[in-house]
Amino acid sequence: MTARGRFDALFLDRDGTLIVERGYLSDPAGVRLSPGAAAGLRRFTDAGTLLFVVSNQSGIARGLLTWDAVNAVNAEVERRLLARGVPVAGFLVCPHYPGGTVAAYSRRCRCRKPGTALHRRAIRAFGLKAGRCAVVGDKWDDVGAGVALGAAAAHVLTGHGRLHRRAVEKRAPGTILAGTLAGALAKLEALPQSRKAGHPSR
Repeated sequence: MTARGRFDALFLDRDGTLIVERGYLSDPAGVRLSPGAAAGLRRFTDAGTLLFVVSNQSGIARGLLTWDAVNAVNAEVERRLLARGVPVAGFLVCPHYPGGTVAAYSRRCRCRKPGTALHRRAIRAFGLKAGRCAVVGDKWDDVGAGVALGAAAAHVLTGHGRLHRRAVEKRAPGTILAGTLAGALAKLEALPQSRKAGHPSR
């Protein structure tokens, strides 16, 4: 086991994975952590694994959310995790959407998942190895980013997961399949050490 534990980092989707899906959530009072998430995550962060929350927030481009609202929700997520002993290394947010109504954000980009620009920025900044990271989410976009990185990828059925499971199974048959984030974390912990070591980023 390395100084950073089983994985260098976990990249988690926010809505529908780390927290209960609420649509375009703008009120921090609506934040509810997924059941069992904090306990599972603490086992990783206690071992030195960094936790990043990676989120597509097209509501900004659509004019449905402001940056202040997104940041307030993220701050509440961080507060709730810290209260349970789980530190967050960073919140990585893509505000873009090609069909948006806010001109500054209505465009294609490389940071909107399954794009990996946000993940790679964190990997460079923290000196991580993509092959020793894991990505967890409820959509193909999350799994697709993990595949592109060469990271371990896990898909959950919470949030929009049931709508995306078939696409995940078809497009990325090596993906870890779980019902919940807590279940996905348990399966990641159970991976053979050789798989946890990963492989060079593609």
